[in-house]
Formats: sequence, structure tokens, C-alpha cells
Amino acid sequence: MIELLFFTGKTCGVCKALKPKLLEAVQGNFPNVNIRVIDVEEEVEFTGQSMVFTLPVVIIKEDGREMARFARSFAVYEVLDKLKRLGGK
Repeated sequence: MIELLFFTGKTCGVCKALKPKLLEAVQGNFPNVNIRVIDVEEEVEFTGQSMVFTLPVVIIKEDGREMARFARSFAVYEVLDKLKRLGGK
């Protein structure tokens, strides 16, 4: 099972611009990928356990193991490419 974790915050302008584009692209191309959006202000403990110190952050996990991490400056196509290589379809 592949899971995508999207860490965001209420004051993160990049997150607000990236979130709808990324979620739409992932849902459209990889309907079997579970998506979880984490607000870092509401889930402080989980954010710390995940070693997230900047925003936005996308973590891709396969069977509970971290397979990829994208932080701060990345493009939607990079995330989609990694999901494709992991066999997210």
C-alpha cells in the first residue's frame, strides 16, 4: 500500500498554492494511493516524529516505509514520477 503524506500549515503560502494541484494530480493519476493531509499546527507530535522542520513536505511511504521525501522546493511532476516508479497505479 502506498501512502502520500502532505504536511501543510495555515500560514504557508506555498502550501496553499501547491496543495490543490498536487492532490488533484495524485487522485487523477493514482487513485489507489492513500492521501493524508497533516496540519503541522494541529498534529505537532506526529510532525516531530516525522522529522518535518519546514513546509511544505511530501512523504511517500510504501508498506509503512519512507520511500521518498520532497521538501520546500519541488514540482508536482517530481512527486508523480516517484509514484509512477513505485507502481502507484
